[in-house]
Amino acid sequence: MKKLMILALMFVASATAFAGDSDALKAILKAKTYADAEQLLKSNLSQLANDEEKAAAYNKLTELALEAFNAQDKIRLTNQTLGQNEPYDTNIMHQAAYNALVNAMECDKYDALPNAKGKIKPRFHEKNLERLNPLRIDVINAGVEAANNQDNVNGYKYFMMYLTSAKSTLFAGSEAIKNDANLGLASYYAGRCALLNEEYDKANACLDEALNDTAAEIRDGAFGFKLYAMNSAQKTAADSVKYLNDMKELMAKYPDNEKVFGALGDALLQRDMNDELIALCNAHQQNPLAIVYKGMIAMNAKKYEEAIADFSSITPDHPSYLQVVFNRAVCKLNVAGDFQDKHANKNTGAMTPADDAKLKELLNDAKGDFEIARQLDPEQKTVRWAVLLRNIYYNLGEEEKYKELEFM
Repeated sequence: MKKLMILALMFVASATAFAGDSDALKAILKAKTYADAEQLLKSNLSQLANDEEKAAAYNKLTELALEAFNAQDKIRLTNQTLGQNEPYDTNIMHQAAYNALVNAMECDKYDALPNAKGKIKPRFHEKNLERLNPLRIDVINAGVEAANNQDNVNGYKYFMMYLTSAKSTLFAGSEAIKNDANLGLASYYAGRCALLNEEYDKANACLDEALNDTAAEIRDGAFGFKLYAMNSAQKTAADSVKYLNDMKELMAKYPDNEKVFGALGDALLQRDMNDELIALCNAHQQNPLAIVYKGMIAMNAKKYEEAIADFSSITPDHPSYLQVVFNRAVCKLNVAGDFQDKHANKNTGAMTPADDAKLKELLNDAKGDFEIARQLDPEQKTVRWAVLLRNIYYNLGEEEKYKELEFM
Protein backbone atom coordinates (compact mmCIF):
# COMPACT_ATOMS: atom_id res chain seq x y z
CA MET A 1 0.00 0.00 0.00
CA LYS A 2 2.81 2.38 0.82
CA LYS A 3 4.28 1.87 -2.63
CA LEU A 4 0.93 2.61 -4.30
CA MET A 5 0.56 5.88 -2.38
CA ILE A 6 3.99 6.99 -3.53
CA LEU A 7 3.05 6.25 -7.14
CA ALA A 8 -0.17 8.20 -6.74
CA LEU A 9 1.71 11.20 -5.39
CA MET A 10 4.13 11.01 -8.28
CA PHE A 11 1.23 10.92 -10.72
CA VAL A 12 -0.30 14.04 -9.18
CA ALA A 13 3.02 15.84 -9.26
CA SER A 14 3.51 14.88 -12.89
CA ALA A 15 0.06 16.12 -13.80
CA THR A 16 0.86 19.43 -12.20
CA ALA A 17 4.21 19.79 -13.93
CA PHE A 18 2.79 19.00 -17.38
CA ALA A 19 -0.41 20.97 -17.38
CA GLY A 20 -2.42 21.28 -20.59
CA ASP A 21 -2.16 23.96 -23.21
CA SER A 22 -2.79 27.54 -22.18
CA ASP A 23 -6.12 29.12 -23.06
CA ALA A 24 -4.30 31.40 -25.51
CA LEU A 25 -2.84 28.46 -27.44
CA LYS A 26 -6.14 26.56 -27.36
CA ALA A 27 -7.87 29.50 -28.98
CA ILE A 28 -5.24 29.72 -31.70
CA LEU A 29 -5.35 25.98 -32.40
CA LYS A 30 -9.14 26.12 -32.76
CA ALA A 31 -9.05 28.91 -35.37
CA LYS A 32 -10.47 27.94 -38.75
CA THR A 33 -8.93 30.65 -40.92
CA TYR A 34 -5.47 32.09 -41.26
CA ALA A 35 -6.73 35.62 -40.57
CA ASP A 36 -8.38 34.59 -37.30
CA ALA A 37 -5.36 32.61 -36.11
CA GLU A 38 -3.00 35.45 -37.02
CA GLN A 39 -5.05 37.98 -35.08
CA LEU A 40 -5.24 35.71 -32.04
CA LEU A 41 -1.49 35.11 -32.11
CA LYS A 42 -0.67 38.81 -32.43
CA SER A 43 -2.90 39.74 -29.50
CA ASN A 44 -1.99 36.78 -27.26
CA LEU A 45 1.68 36.09 -27.96
CA SER A 46 2.72 37.20 -24.49
CA GLN A 47 0.06 34.91 -22.97
CA LEU A 48 1.58 31.76 -24.44
CA ALA A 49 3.16 29.70 -21.69
CA ASN A 50 6.55 28.97 -23.20
CA ASP A 51 8.61 28.60 -26.38
CA GLU A 52 6.99 25.24 -27.15
CA GLU A 53 3.58 26.89 -27.23
CA LYS A 54 4.88 29.66 -29.45
CA ALA A 55 6.28 27.07 -31.85
CA ALA A 56 2.93 25.28 -31.88
CA ALA A 57 1.05 28.53 -32.48
CA TYR A 58 3.22 29.55 -35.42
CA ASN A 59 2.96 26.04 -36.80
CA LYS A 60 -0.82 26.39 -36.73
CA LEU A 61 -0.54 29.53 -38.88
CA THR A 62 1.80 27.63 -41.18
CA GLU A 63 -0.76 24.86 -41.62
CA LEU A 64 -3.62 27.26 -42.31
CA ALA A 65 -1.54 29.15 -44.88
CA LEU A 66 -0.54 25.85 -46.46
CA GLU A 67 -4.18 24.81 -46.68
CA ALA A 68 -5.02 28.07 -48.47
CA PHE A 69 -2.15 27.52 -50.87
CA ASN A 70 -3.09 23.90 -51.57
CA ALA A 71 -6.72 24.80 -52.26
CA GLN A 72 -5.69 27.06 -55.14
CA ASP A 73 -2.82 24.87 -56.29
CA LYS A 74 -5.12 21.86 -56.51
CA ILE A 75 -7.31 23.69 -59.04
CA ARG A 76 -4.23 24.69 -61.01
CA LEU A 77 -2.91 21.13 -61.15
CA THR A 78 -6.32 19.74 -62.07
CA ASN A 79 -6.56 22.22 -64.93
CA GLN A 80 -3.14 21.15 -66.18
CA THR A 81 -3.91 17.44 -65.90
CA LEU A 82 -7.43 17.41 -67.31
CA GLY A 83 -7.22 20.37 -69.62
CA GLN A 84 -9.86 22.25 -67.67
CA ASN A 85 -10.11 25.99 -67.11
CA GLU A 86 -11.50 26.31 -63.61
CA PRO A 87 -10.71 29.74 -62.15
CA TYR A 88 -8.20 30.02 -59.33
CA ASP A 89 -6.57 33.01 -57.65
CA THR A 90 -2.79 33.20 -58.09
CA ASN A 91 -2.61 36.19 -55.75
CA ILE A 92 -4.18 34.16 -52.95
CA MET A 93 -1.87 31.26 -53.73
CA HIS A 94 1.30 33.38 -53.75
CA GLN A 95 0.38 35.24 -50.57
CA ALA A 96 -0.45 31.95 -48.85
CA ALA A 97 2.94 30.54 -49.83
CA TYR A 98 4.59 33.66 -48.44
CA ASN A 99 2.60 33.42 -45.19
CA ALA A 100 3.42 29.75 -44.79
CA LEU A 101 7.14 30.41 -45.13
CA VAL A 102 7.10 33.40 -42.77
CA ASN A 103 5.38 31.44 -40.02
CA ALA A 104 7.31 28.24 -40.56
CA MET A 105 10.56 30.13 -40.10
CA GLU A 106 9.22 31.75 -36.94
CA CYS A 107 8.02 28.36 -35.72
CA ASP A 108 11.47 26.92 -36.34
CA LYS A 109 13.07 29.66 -34.26
CA TYR A 110 11.11 28.64 -31.17
CA ASP A 111 11.15 24.95 -32.03
CA ALA A 112 14.94 24.93 -31.79
CA LEU A 113 15.08 26.39 -28.27
CA PRO A 114 15.63 24.22 -25.17
CA ASN A 115 12.50 23.03 -23.37
CA ALA A 116 11.86 23.26 -19.61
CA LYS A 117 14.31 20.40 -19.05
CA GLY A 118 17.01 22.12 -21.07
CA LYS A 119 16.71 19.67 -23.96
CA ILE A 120 16.23 20.57 -27.62
CA LYS A 121 13.58 18.38 -29.20
CA PRO A 122 12.23 20.00 -32.39
CA ARG A 123 8.71 18.84 -33.20
CA PHE A 124 8.03 20.64 -36.46
CA HIS A 125 11.37 21.15 -38.23
CA GLU A 126 11.57 18.07 -40.44
CA LYS A 127 7.91 18.14 -41.44
CA ASN A 128 7.97 21.81 -42.34
CA LEU A 129 11.23 21.49 -44.24
CA GLU A 130 9.79 18.73 -46.40
CA ARG A 131 6.38 20.21 -47.09
CA LEU A 132 7.37 23.86 -47.51
CA ASN A 133 10.37 23.60 -49.79
CA PRO A 134 8.10 23.46 -52.90
CA LEU A 135 6.55 26.76 -51.80
CA ARG A 136 9.89 28.49 -52.27
CA ILE A 137 9.51 27.82 -55.98
CA ASP A 138 6.11 29.49 -55.86
CA VAL A 139 7.45 32.67 -54.28
CA ILE A 140 10.16 33.05 -56.92
CA ASN A 141 7.49 32.55 -59.59
CA ALA A 142 5.39 35.15 -57.78
CA GLY A 143 8.33 37.53 -57.93
CA VAL A 144 8.71 37.00 -61.67
CA GLU A 145 4.99 37.63 -62.25
CA ALA A 146 5.04 40.80 -60.17
CA ALA A 147 8.18 42.13 -61.87
CA ASN A 148 6.72 41.41 -65.31
CA ASN A 149 3.67 43.45 -64.30
CA GLN A 150 5.89 46.34 -63.10
CA ASP A 151 4.80 45.62 -59.52
CA ASN A 152 8.26 46.06 -58.06
CA VAL A 153 7.04 46.29 -54.47
CA ASN A 154 5.68 42.75 -54.54
CA GLY A 155 8.48 41.64 -56.83
CA TYR A 156 11.02 42.62 -54.18
CA LYS A 157 8.87 41.06 -51.43
CA TYR A 158 8.71 37.64 -53.08
CA PHE A 159 12.28 37.51 -54.36
CA MET A 160 13.51 38.50 -50.90
CA MET A 161 11.43 35.76 -49.29
CA TYR A 162 13.20 33.27 -51.53
CA LEU A 163 16.57 34.60 -50.36
CA THR A 164 15.59 34.99 -46.70
CA SER A 165 14.17 31.50 -46.46
CA ALA A 166 17.40 30.05 -47.91
CA LYS A 167 19.35 31.56 -45.00
CA SER A 168 16.82 30.61 -42.31
CA THR A 169 17.46 27.87 -39.77
CA LEU A 170 14.60 25.93 -41.36
CA PHE A 171 16.20 25.59 -44.80
CA ALA A 172 19.89 26.48 -44.45
CA GLY A 173 22.10 23.45 -44.79
CA SER A 174 19.46 21.32 -46.47
CA GLU A 175 20.24 19.57 -49.73
CA ALA A 176 17.67 21.74 -51.50
CA ILE A 177 19.62 24.87 -50.61
CA LYS A 178 23.03 23.37 -51.30
CA ASN A 179 21.94 22.64 -54.85
CA ASP A 180 19.86 25.78 -55.33
CA ALA A 181 20.74 27.36 -58.68
CA ASN A 182 18.15 30.13 -58.34
CA LEU A 183 19.68 32.11 -55.48
CA GLY A 184 21.73 34.35 -57.74
CA LEU A 185 18.75 34.95 -60.01
CA ALA A 186 16.50 35.87 -57.07
CA SER A 187 19.22 38.16 -55.70
CA TYR A 188 19.60 39.87 -59.08
CA TYR A 189 15.88 40.51 -59.52
CA ALA A 190 15.34 41.54 -55.90
CA GLY A 191 18.03 44.15 -56.42
CA ARG A 192 16.49 45.26 -59.70
CA CYS A 193 13.06 45.68 -58.10
CA ALA A 194 14.54 47.64 -55.20
CA LEU A 195 16.38 49.94 -57.60
CA LEU A 196 13.20 50.60 -59.54
CA ASN A 197 11.57 51.43 -56.19
CA GLU A 198 14.52 53.79 -55.52
CA GLU A 199 15.26 51.85 -52.33
CA TYR A 200 19.02 51.89 -52.76
CA ASP A 201 20.05 50.50 -49.39
CA LYS A 202 17.77 47.50 -49.89
CA ALA A 203 19.14 46.94 -53.37
CA ASN A 204 22.73 47.08 -52.15
CA ALA A 205 22.03 44.63 -49.33
CA CYS A 206 20.32 41.96 -51.42
CA LEU A 207 22.63 41.77 -54.44
CA ASP A 208 25.61 39.97 -52.92
CA GLU A 209 24.38 36.49 -53.83
CA ALA A 210 24.16 37.47 -57.51
CA LEU A 211 27.76 38.77 -57.52
CA ASN A 212 28.97 35.17 -57.33
CA ASP A 213 26.45 33.55 -59.68
CA THR A 214 27.76 31.04 -62.19
CA ALA A 215 26.20 32.99 -65.10
CA ALA A 216 28.36 35.88 -66.29
CA GLU A 217 25.30 37.86 -67.37
CA ILE A 218 23.84 37.72 -63.86
CA ARG A 219 27.19 38.61 -62.26
CA ASP A 220 27.83 41.56 -64.55
CA GLY A 221 24.32 42.92 -64.15
CA ALA A 222 24.46 42.53 -60.38
CA PHE A 223 27.72 44.46 -60.13
CA GLY A 224 26.19 47.24 -62.20
CA PHE A 225 23.10 47.33 -59.98
CA LYS A 226 25.11 47.25 -56.76
CA LEU A 227 27.49 50.01 -57.77
CA TYR A 228 24.60 52.18 -58.91
CA ALA A 229 22.75 51.56 -55.65
CA MET A 230 25.80 52.35 -53.54
CA ASN A 231 26.45 55.56 -55.43
CA SER A 232 22.80 56.66 -55.38
CA ALA A 233 22.50 56.13 -51.62
CA GLN A 234 24.88 59.04 -50.97
CA LYS A 235 22.95 61.95 -49.46
CA THR A 236 25.27 63.39 -46.81
CA ALA A 237 28.98 63.87 -46.21
CA ALA A 238 28.88 60.83 -43.92
CA ASP A 239 27.31 58.81 -46.72
CA SER A 240 30.12 59.88 -49.01
CA VAL A 241 32.75 58.66 -46.56
CA LYS A 242 30.88 55.38 -46.11
CA TYR A 243 30.58 54.96 -49.87
CA LEU A 244 34.32 55.31 -50.37
CA ASN A 245 35.10 52.85 -47.57
CA ASP A 246 32.53 50.37 -48.89
CA MET A 247 34.02 50.69 -52.38
CA LYS A 248 37.47 49.91 -51.02
CA GLU A 249 36.11 46.81 -49.28
CA LEU A 250 34.38 45.71 -52.46
CA MET A 251 37.59 46.23 -54.41
CA ALA A 252 39.50 44.08 -51.90
CA LYS A 253 36.89 41.35 -52.29
CA TYR A 254 36.73 41.52 -56.09
CA PRO A 255 40.17 42.80 -57.17
CA ASP A 256 39.78 41.67 -60.78
CA ASN A 257 36.38 43.21 -61.43
CA GLU A 258 36.72 46.11 -63.84
CA LYS A 259 33.39 47.69 -62.90
CA VAL A 260 34.41 47.87 -59.25
CA PHE A 261 37.82 49.22 -60.21
CA GLY A 262 36.16 51.86 -62.37
CA ALA A 263 33.70 52.92 -59.69
CA LEU A 264 36.43 53.25 -57.07
CA GLY A 265 38.68 55.05 -59.55
CA ASP A 266 35.89 57.54 -60.35
CA ALA A 267 35.27 58.13 -56.65
CA LEU A 268 38.94 58.86 -55.99
CA LEU A 269 39.25 61.06 -59.08
CA GLN A 270 36.17 63.11 -58.16
CA ARG A 271 37.60 63.70 -54.69
CA ASP A 272 41.03 64.72 -56.08
CA MET A 273 42.58 61.83 -54.16
CA ASN A 274 45.23 61.44 -56.83
CA ASP A 275 47.87 59.77 -54.67
CA GLU A 276 45.46 57.00 -53.68
CA LEU A 277 44.27 56.66 -57.25
CA ILE A 278 47.82 56.33 -58.57
CA ALA A 279 48.56 53.72 -55.89
CA LEU A 280 45.42 51.84 -56.94
CA CYS A 281 46.47 52.00 -60.59
CA ASN A 282 49.99 50.80 -59.79
CA ALA A 283 48.53 47.85 -57.88
CA HIS A 284 46.38 46.91 -60.90
CA GLN A 285 48.64 47.72 -63.82
CA GLN A 286 47.15 44.86 -65.84
CA ASN A 287 43.81 46.66 -65.88
CA PRO A 288 43.49 48.98 -68.90
CA LEU A 289 41.50 51.44 -66.79
CA ALA A 290 44.62 52.01 -64.69
CA ILE A 291 46.20 53.68 -67.72
CA VAL A 292 43.02 55.65 -68.39
CA TYR A 293 43.01 57.07 -64.86
CA LYS A 294 46.67 57.98 -65.06
CA GLY A 295 45.88 59.80 -68.29
CA MET A 296 43.00 61.67 -66.64
CA ILE A 297 45.21 62.70 -63.73
CA ALA A 298 47.79 64.00 -66.19
CA MET A 299 45.06 65.75 -68.21
CA ASN A 300 43.71 67.50 -65.11
CA ALA A 301 47.26 68.60 -64.30
CA LYS A 302 47.55 70.02 -67.87
CA LYS A 303 50.25 67.51 -68.72
CA TYR A 304 48.65 66.99 -72.08
CA GLU A 305 51.43 65.12 -73.88
CA GLU A 306 51.67 62.63 -71.02
CA ALA A 307 47.90 62.19 -71.04
CA ILE A 308 47.83 61.66 -74.82
CA ALA A 309 50.44 58.93 -74.49
CA ASP A 310 48.38 57.15 -71.82
CA PHE A 311 45.11 57.46 -73.73
CA SER A 312 46.76 56.20 -76.92
CA SER A 313 47.45 52.83 -75.33
CA ILE A 314 43.73 52.05 -75.09
CA THR A 315 42.43 50.02 -78.02
CA PRO A 316 39.09 50.65 -79.78
CA ASP A 317 37.59 47.44 -78.40
CA HIS A 318 37.75 48.71 -74.82
CA PRO A 319 34.36 49.71 -73.32
CA SER A 320 35.68 53.14 -72.30
CA TYR A 321 37.19 53.92 -75.71
CA LEU A 322 34.66 56.64 -76.60
CA GLN A 323 35.46 58.64 -73.47
CA VAL A 324 39.17 57.97 -73.94
CA VAL A 325 39.31 59.13 -77.56
CA PHE A 326 37.28 62.24 -76.65
CA ASN A 327 39.65 63.05 -73.78
CA ARG A 328 42.61 62.53 -76.10
CA ALA A 329 41.02 64.90 -78.63
CA VAL A 330 40.57 67.54 -75.92
CA CYS A 331 44.20 67.14 -74.88
CA LYS A 332 45.36 67.50 -78.50
CA LEU A 333 43.21 70.62 -78.89
CA ASN A 334 44.81 72.07 -75.75
CA VAL A 335 48.26 71.28 -77.13
CA ALA A 336 47.31 73.20 -80.27
CA GLY A 337 46.00 76.07 -78.15
CA ASP A 338 49.18 76.21 -76.08
CA PHE A 339 51.26 76.19 -79.27
CA GLN A 340 49.26 79.08 -80.69
CA ASP A 341 49.57 81.09 -77.47
CA LYS A 342 53.33 80.55 -77.48
CA HIS A 343 54.03 81.32 -81.14
CA ALA A 344 51.44 83.92 -82.15
CA ASN A 345 52.34 87.60 -82.20
CA LYS A 346 51.07 89.15 -78.98
CA ASN A 347 49.68 92.18 -80.79
CA THR A 348 48.44 90.87 -84.13
CA GLY A 349 48.00 87.16 -83.50
CA ALA A 350 49.90 86.44 -86.69
CA MET A 351 52.21 83.44 -86.99
CA THR A 352 55.06 82.52 -89.26
CA PRO A 353 54.19 80.21 -92.15
CA ALA A 354 56.05 77.37 -90.46
CA ASP A 355 54.25 77.86 -87.15
CA ASP A 356 50.92 78.23 -88.94
CA ALA A 357 51.53 74.93 -90.73
CA LYS A 358 52.41 73.29 -87.42
CA LEU A 359 49.24 74.62 -85.80
CA LYS A 360 47.13 73.21 -88.61
CA GLU A 361 48.88 69.88 -88.19
CA LEU A 362 48.00 69.86 -84.49
CA LEU A 363 44.39 70.86 -85.19
CA ASN A 364 44.03 68.14 -87.80
CA ASP A 365 45.33 65.62 -85.29
CA ALA A 366 42.68 66.70 -82.76
CA LYS A 367 40.04 66.78 -85.51
CA GLY A 368 40.67 63.11 -86.28
CA ASP A 369 39.88 62.07 -82.70
CA PHE A 370 36.80 64.29 -82.49
CA GLU A 371 35.53 62.70 -85.70
CA ILE A 372 36.01 59.26 -84.19
CA ALA A 373 33.97 60.41 -81.18
CA ARG A 374 31.33 61.68 -83.60
CA GLN A 375 31.12 58.28 -85.30
CA LEU A 376 30.85 56.47 -81.98
CA ASP A 377 28.37 58.90 -80.42
CA PRO A 378 26.54 60.73 -83.24
CA GLU A 379 23.78 62.03 -80.96
CA GLN A 380 26.20 63.20 -78.24
CA LYS A 381 24.60 61.00 -75.60
CA THR A 382 27.93 60.51 -73.82
CA VAL A 383 30.35 63.25 -74.93
CA ARG A 384 29.79 66.76 -76.28
CA TRP A 385 32.06 66.78 -79.32
CA ALA A 386 30.08 69.08 -81.68
CA VAL A 387 31.10 72.53 -80.40
CA LEU A 388 34.79 71.69 -80.26
CA LEU A 389 34.83 69.97 -83.64
CA ARG A 390 32.93 72.88 -85.20
CA ASN A 391 35.54 75.33 -83.91
CA ILE A 392 38.31 73.21 -85.40
CA TYR A 393 36.55 73.20 -88.78
CA TYR A 394 36.27 76.99 -88.55
CA ASN A 395 39.96 77.44 -87.76
CA LEU A 396 40.95 75.10 -90.58
CA GLY A 397 38.71 76.94 -93.01
CA GLU A 398 36.49 73.91 -93.68
CA GLU A 399 33.37 75.99 -94.17
CA GLU A 400 30.96 73.29 -95.36
CA LYS A 401 31.75 71.01 -92.43
CA TYR A 402 31.47 73.97 -90.07
CA LYS A 403 27.99 74.81 -91.37
CA GLU A 404 26.94 71.19 -91.09
CA LEU A 405 27.47 71.37 -87.33
CA GLU A 406 26.27 74.93 -86.86
CA PHE A 407 23.03 74.01 -85.08
CA MET A 408 24.24 70.99 -83.10
